[in-house]
Amino acid sequence: MGDSNGSGMDRRALLGGAALGAGLIAGGVAAAPQAAEAQVLFPKAGGGFGGPFGGGGSVAGAVCRSENDLYDCEVEGKLPADLDGVFYRVGPDPQYPKPPQWTMDIPFDGEGHISMFRIKDGHVDFRSRYARNQRWKAQHAARRSLFGMYRNPATDDPSVKGLSRGTANTQIVYHHNRLFAMKEDSPPVAMDPLTLETTDDYYTFGGGMKSLTFTAHPKIDPHTGEMIAFGYEAKGFYTPDIEVFSCDKTGKVNWSAWVKSPYTCMIHDFGVTQKHIAFLATPLAANQELLAKGGPHWAWDSSLPSYLGVMRRGGDGSDIQWIKGPGWMATHTMGAWSEGDKLYFDVDGAPGNQFPFFPSVHEPFDPKASVGRVVRLTADMSTKNPDGYGRETLFPQITGALSRQDDRYHTVPYRWGILNGGGWNLLDHQTGKAQTFTLPGAMLAEATFVPRHRNAPEGDGYLIGVASHMKENGRSDLLIVDTQDIAAGPIATVHMPYRVVGQIHGLWVPGDQLPKHA
Repeated sequence: MGDSNGSGMDRRALLGGAALGAGLIAGGVAAAPQAAEAQVLFPKAGGGFGGPFGGGGSVAGAVCRSENDLYDCEVEGKLPADLDGVFYRVGPDPQYPKPPQWTMDIPFDGEGHISMFRIKDGHVDFRSRYARNQRWKAQHAARRSLFGMYRNPATDDPSVKGLSRGTANTQIVYHHNRLFAMKEDSPPVAMDPLTLETTDDYYTFGGGMKSLTFTAHPKIDPHTGEMIAFGYEAKGFYTPDIEVFSCDKTGKVNWSAWVKSPYTCMIHDFGVTQKHIAFLATPLAANQELLAKGGPHWAWDSSLPSYLGVMRRGGDGSDIQWIKGPGWMATHTMGAWSEGDKLYFDVDGAPGNQFPFFPSVHEPFDPKASVGRVVRLTADMSTKNPDGYGRETLFPQITGALSRQDDRYHTVPYRWGILNGGGWNLLDHQTGKAQTFTLPGAMLAEATFVPRHRNAPEGDGYLIGVASHMKENGRSDLLIVDTQDIAAGPIATVHMPYRVVGQIHGLWVPGDQLPKHA
């Protein structure tokens, strides 16, 4: 495939464990058939791999596995006549149940299942497809799970040694006419933005990306159209190396630098401004003892400090400064910008471990310490070795996670932010006020901002996202809410006849940015 690493997955013969034993003939007498080694059956109860935060399997609707097409979905209300584009979503959807020794794997290890709502001329079409990456193709051929515990290659079936473990299940981005499905432990998977066909299972930007990993949260510069990205553990499993780079509108890498993290930890997102690159190293760290026991990649180590790493964008990385601070956790960037030498970096964060499925080294999981709020980090980079970084909680009354912004304002000062928690929260940094949309009886996935039109002011448009109705076995609706009055509820609801595949993140791509044959 165009930019493939040449793994030859389509040519590799992989033996699955699901074959029924053939009747062996010995002395003219047929032996009794052997039992199947593997049966496709997910756990029916919570507590095992196959559902968000602990089981449920297909019986409870926690596993989808079905790639679907629905032409001309049912719409209640009025879709804006000029709303034209695609709302993409991605999330983990287990392809196969895990073998007994790995049934307690975490939900983040499901294979990436991408869905899209194409909205145009008042109509909506739905499609979903798995990312057919190296992992998916190997398991598809074998008809069973071949990858063990979350990001722990020592637990994998020997037949997949050397293949990419990436699930492509966390976020999606659209750039140089390609849709990329991403998981931060591997290069992205390239897909056709109209059909969701996988076009490259190991995309390296024409070989320009040297990192073995790629973030789930690249940023698009609104002025240049460049995509800025990074990969941590960039030189391999457990390494502290980070490659940060950018590519132009055609996908050609035009800048790259290498730095080292203070310790090997999850750096899920980062901040990009017109002048700076910012990383936050937090105590969700790689733990050799846990990995040796067959555990997941990360453990919360409250004895470790956090570090805010800041470097000049476009430089060689030698100027990076890791500024020490108290140990705490942050996962997603709301926005970032620079004013002279001062960096502003807004994230959702909490005092402790925010993921109960990752073990804690020194104390039990604390639900209160996991509650996220919007936190503004500041650092004055005019002097070397700053004495700490600033940390201020914004909108303290609003809690949640999955912070977002109007994507047209990456790298520059911004006004409007979005936080998912107790509903969809629209935050106005200029006035300090918040609006909230809730839907009783439903679970709301992350909201994505859609501009009202190409030149609409920041924050003027719609919030779009999926609601799952608990009393209807999780049946899904796509909701479109006007940001002028989000508390008024949806102006249009796309009723789905079933529960659509789950989501971690979503992305809106305007119709005029799609390939011309859209």
